[in-house]
Amino acid sequence: MSSANDYYTSEPLYAQDSYIKEFDAEVVRAGPRFAVLDRTAFHPEAGGQPSDTGILIHEGGEVGVRKVMKRGRDIFHYTTEDILVGAQIHGVIDWEPRFYNMRRHSAEHLLTGLFEEASAGPKVYSDLERLEFRPSNLDEETVERVEAQFDEIVDEDAPVRIYHTSREELDVDGDERKRAFLEKIPRNIDRLRMVDISGYALTFCFGTHVRSTGEIGRLEKLELQEQRKGGRVVYFTLA
Repeated sequence: MSSANDYYTSEPLYAQDSYIKEFDAEVVRAGPRFAVLDRTAFHPEAGGQPSDTGILIHEGGEVGVRKVMKRGRDIFHYTTEDILVGAQIHGVIDWEPRFYNMRRHSAEHLLTGLFEEASAGPKVYSDLERLEFRPSNLDEETVERVEAQFDEIVDEDAPVRIYHTSREELDVDGDERKRAFLEKIPRNIDRLRMVDISGYALTFCFGTHVRSTGEIGRLEKLELQEQRKGGRVVYFTLA
């Protein structure tokens, strides 16, 4: 059975454990200011989540990792200096921004689930700062209710469970965005990584997440903005 490991040439350690801060690996491909590793805990820019940054320590010193991106099946680490193929490295993630992104990514999932339950309409886009719905009749009263629910679930410190399921077991017929996203995943990937926030939100995702809602933290802002053609955008920030 295939998994996310078959989606990349590098073993995605971040998908196995979002709390890995340091790891050892080998450079298997390199060029001017970039390196591809056989395994990595650096999360690439994807799904509205910014990439990790950090350093790669090797025998000749260390190089900074300023950005990480997926190109085809490779995960490219864009570095401040060149590094040689075959180099044994020790990678270190800049943990503070990574953990902040984990909190915001989990918050985006939870908010999506709560707004879907509140019949906000189809979500057409989301990142770590906003959610867009179109068409939508979302109003201020619903936003206030969702904000209260969100903070209650954070105080509950509900677990965030990650597990795998097959395509056949996944039902996305009622969600055009999820179906479109699923179609972009190669057909040979038949085991999908699911993120379940205690029944409040469930979706497939290869991103990084916290272990429980208490780590997300309460909302500082949840703001509704109307758009043309029946669209609504909700902006959020964490305290």
